[in-house]
Amino acid sequence: MLTPPFRRPLRWLSRTLGRPHTGRSGAGGPGELSAPAEAAVRGYLAHRPDATVVVLGEGLGTGFGRLDNGRLTWLSVLPPGDAAARRLLLPDGPRRRTLDRPGAGADWPTLVAAPEHGVVVAVPDPPAGLSAVAVRELLAVCAARFPGGALVLDALPRWRAAAVLAARRHPAVAAVRTRPVPAGGPSSGRPRPGWRWPSRTVVCEVRFAVRATV
Repeated sequence: MLTPPFRRPLRWLSRTLGRPHTGRSGAGGPGELSAPAEAAVRGYLAHRPDATVVVLGEGLGTGFGRLDNGRLTWLSVLPPGDAAARRLLLPDGPRRRTLDRPGAGADWPTLVAAPEHGVVVAVPDPPAGLSAVAVRELLAVCAARFPGGALVLDALPRWRAAAVLAARRHPAVAAVRTRPVPAGGPSSGRPRPGWRWPSRTVVCEVRFAVRATV
């Protein structure tokens, strides 16, 4: 069951986006998406090429360079200090922006322009993990604000993915798909020495139903 949207703030953002990463990031920097997660985003863009890609807690991830189709809009949502560092090293461009939002604020969905063109929200492997409550809250927000959109949760333990799979019974959810994350490096291809993705993790992709018009 999805929690009613915006009944409470996304407390997960304040607990995780403001914490330093623990080293399970890609070679391109903290917050790199795995190859299966990028494949899920790419699959959505194949049908909605003008969509907005929102990455929560991307850090210095370089997914834009790999996923850019020349038409998408890319938003990285980070706490103010991390956002400033990202802008310094990866300056904003015409279709790529970094948003500095305090972790306790849940207003980032209001900053997505033209959601009717499609929205896919991606969450890289979070340093503190995602609780079942946080998963349900994020699902509820995305289902309410982005009908026809998608949510990609990267590198979830299989037992945590059960909270996402349970959402397939909700009328706002059109489909749920899981993809295994292979042991080894991230999508950028050159992991740090001795670094591997945690075992028994999956990417969960949720597609939201298109809201019927009257």
